[in-house]
Amino acid sequence: MPHASTAAERGTSRAEAPRPLGPDSCTWSDFGSYMFHLMRPQAFVMQVAHPVIDAGVGEHSVYKTDPWGRAERSTKTLWPVVYARPETAIANGVALREFHRPIKGVDKHGKRYHALDPEAYGWVHMTGFDASLRMHELFGRPADASQRQRMFAEWQRLGRILGLREADIPQTEAEYWQHFNRMIDERLIMGEVASDLLDERQLLETPKPPGSRLPDPLWRLLLRLIAPGARRMVVGTLPARFRERFELRWSRWDAWSFAAMRRALRLVLFALLLLAQLLSRLPRASQLLGQLVVLDQRREIRLAADDAAQLRPLLVE
Repeated sequence: MPHASTAAERGTSRAEAPRPLGPDSCTWSDFGSYMFHLMRPQAFVMQVAHPVIDAGVGEHSVYKTDPWGRAERSTKTLWPVVYARPETAIANGVALREFHRPIKGVDKHGKRYHALDPEAYGWVHMTGFDASLRMHELFGRPADASQRQRMFAEWQRLGRILGLREADIPQTEAEYWQHFNRMIDERLIMGEVASDLLDERQLLETPKPPGSRLPDPLWRLLLRLIAPGARRMVVGTLPARFRERFELRWSRWDAWSFAAMRRALRLVLFALLLLAQLLSRLPRASQLLGQLVVLDQRREIRLAADDAAQLRPLLVE
């Protein structure tokens, strides 16, 4: 578990009005990073380990039959909030909260659940700060004291945009870790959904991505090759406290393999950065690279705008 630094101890001591994030925020940079996608599966496991989320996802989600679509939709629901213009970010946060309002029911134990249960809704957001810190530690450079303080403050701001009650937003990082650890020790469960996500056999049943032309036999062979590594990536990126709490299989070989995967990813990233620097020194290549960056930025902005348009009808009148 990342430990709180002195600089990161300072939090917001009183309620604040929601304020949108901007292009200079750590959140903008982290959310668009390839590393973010490596941390998404473990974050989903952490979230569905809450009994309310387990019940809701088990009844309402298509994580088994359409894992690719579910993963895409889970990312796109946050895009209009994180990457929105200041004048629309708050409204998009309200829309996202309202999107979850109809998700309710009765679990297999006969207990009623609701996606906006304060503890469950807050837990989903709580997994984000931990994942961001460990993302940097595992695949990049650990956040320094100043960056860590900014990340925590932005995490608080995003929580207010998403409609969390002020009482459910820790005011200091020390308070955050106290609550985070208590949730793992006392509230989380290894329910059906989390068990499925961590089961290598379930990974072997993953359907092909939409539009894939890969022959079925070749796809099944590919799954057999990558399933052990995929599970190792998910379990390795989970907090050690979570692995120990639920006694997840994690051998010395798993730890060594995971470390090797991390080193390989870092080498790939280094090679890509080096290639980008070399291309930037060639006038024509630099011009083309700049055009690609602009086109990609425009595409992301357009996609975020489209997602926001889809969420906006959900706003409460």
